[in-house]
Amino acid sequence: MCQFRFGLPRAVLAGTLLLAGCGGTAVQDSRNLVSATCDSTTLWAGRPALSGSQIPDNNNIGITVTWDNQNCTLSSLSSAKLEICLNHTNPVDLEWSIAPPNSTTTLALPLPTHLGLSCDSRQGQLHSLDLLSTTGFNPVTQGRWTLQVKDRAPGNTGTFIQWRVILQGLQ
Repeated sequence: MCQFRFGLPRAVLAGTLLLAGCGGTAVQDSRNLVSATCDSTTLWAGRPALSGSQIPDNNNIGITVTWDNQNCTLSSLSSAKLEICLNHTNPVDLEWSIAPPNSTTTLALPLPTHLGLSCDSRQGQLHSLDLLSTTGFNPVTQGRWTLQVKDRAPGNTGTFIQWRVILQGLQ
């Protein structure tokens, strides 16, 4: 099975994040479906520096990052998790949304749970969100994923450092 963790080498190309997904064979069920994990590995914000991107304060545009998952397709999901590495003085100011591949709508996300852990990069705090608990989340897994973060309140600033999508299910 192919697994990745925060802290691995980063691929940044002209401010766009391009990483291949990964599928792995672990368990086969009676219908010849294979259990697999699609992991976006570490996705780093590309601007202004490799250490992350400043989240514009009190701004309706925010930051948008993508993961182009072309190598891993799941027919059903058993878990879907979003992990975010963030350095922000007041994370409740932030508004998160995600658009899975082939989605006609962007899903608003609740504030990810702060796990009380530092990111592997040691540049921020780790936050996590169970995407399956998000209403209406039943995505096609192969294709371009888009994550957006906006800082909707003035006065507190922060940096979006990295993010990761981990999908598990049957191929």
